[in-house]
Amino acid sequence: MPPADPALRPPAPNTAPSAACPYCALLCDDLELAPAPNQSFTIERHGCARAAQDFARAPLAPTAFVDGRAVPLAAAISAAARLLARARQPLFGGLATDVDGMRAAVDLAERCGATLDHLHGEPLAAMARILQSRGWYAATLSELRNRADVVLLIGVNLADRYENLTRRCLQPAAALDADTLAARRIVYLGATPSGAKGAGADIIKCPTVGLPAVLQVLLATLAGQRVRPARVAGVPFKTLTALATTLRAARYAAIVFAPGALAVPRDPALARLCEIVDQLNQTGRAALVPLGGDDGGQTAVSTCAWLTGYPLRITCNATVNYQPLTNATAQLLAAGSVDALLWIDAFGRNSAAPAAADPTRTIILAASRPRAAEHAAVFIPVGTPGIDHPARLVRTDMVVSLALAQQRDAGLPTVASVLRALSTAL
Repeated sequence: MPPADPALRPPAPNTAPSAACPYCALLCDDLELAPAPNQSFTIERHGCARAAQDFARAPLAPTAFVDGRAVPLAAAISAAARLLARARQPLFGGLATDVDGMRAAVDLAERCGATLDHLHGEPLAAMARILQSRGWYAATLSELRNRADVVLLIGVNLADRYENLTRRCLQPAAALDADTLAARRIVYLGATPSGAKGAGADIIKCPTVGLPAVLQVLLATLAGQRVRPARVAGVPFKTLTALATTLRAARYAAIVFAPGALAVPRDPALARLCEIVDQLNQTGRAALVPLGGDDGGQTAVSTCAWLTGYPLRITCNATVNYQPLTNATAQLLAAGSVDALLWIDAFGRNSAAPAAADPTRTIILAASRPRAAEHAAVFIPVGTPGIDHPARLVRTDMVVSLALAQQRDAGLPTVASVLRALSTAL
């Protein structure tokens, strides 16, 4: 039943010529689709390689499985509810879903004392630590598109995941300030500049593990400290001096980075990025633009924070227990601390539960069927947000909760509806 509040009602099925793409956190909303066989789609305009691959995937048949046997959905939900009811330390992992799915996950976690962690939990947790410990200056995608005259890209692979960033933000057809757009300078710093040439960027090659040292020297140069190494992680010092001069001269410098692409531990590089922006803001204007939160990651973090006051990696017992280091999926599974795993992937890219999970105690809700599904205790096919049902997702810059219209009807349940049914069964 739809929510009573009209403002919360899902958007109507898509009748517009353009569609929004749920497959990365940019949430590009101007794709033009054409029907293809088996209820799939081809992208006629404004797509990218990632979106083309995902839109071409046909939906699953709406058949659930228990111990590898096809069963009605109600029977699968009953089996999953029995598994969760017996569990003392359940983990809800993956969490690749939309706002409604995440709300239902938090509600179910509160009923059965589960821990919540996203499949991209490590970079999301690193960003949360930086925000909690020191804060940062952040810019929106709109500011990047319209205001920045210098853009420094740190390790962003534009050909792999954020291909449309060039068309939409770095080199758009138009911006509020045409002069700024025409004079914009783009610099790429990182190990894999794939796609950066298409963005018209100056390229400074640097290994990912060397980024913290390079950023430290760049910070020292901006601060006027006397450092004169010949090279830093293979980058000539004079190149970093020229980059510092460019950033200092900018009216609005935007530093774009992908937290998931930074070397582990991520905290040193993240801290240096924040300090560089702090330094630039003493005399000018600068901001960070993090690119992350794919597979519903930013949606999961934001929704969990709205509902509990904490980001992910919480355990819902009598009180909310936030443990960002010990509540990591890999760590919990390796320690044998999980006696039931509910794995959620409504986007179809990471539908296989972690190898360390006990398949006989694993429930998978997914938009694609991995080979491991036949060994899982329960497998329930679900629809993809913004494809098989209306949805809301939070964009990478955390300022927009975008409504995505339904594109097809494959008869698949939503993650939210399955989790609500599980909650009722418990």
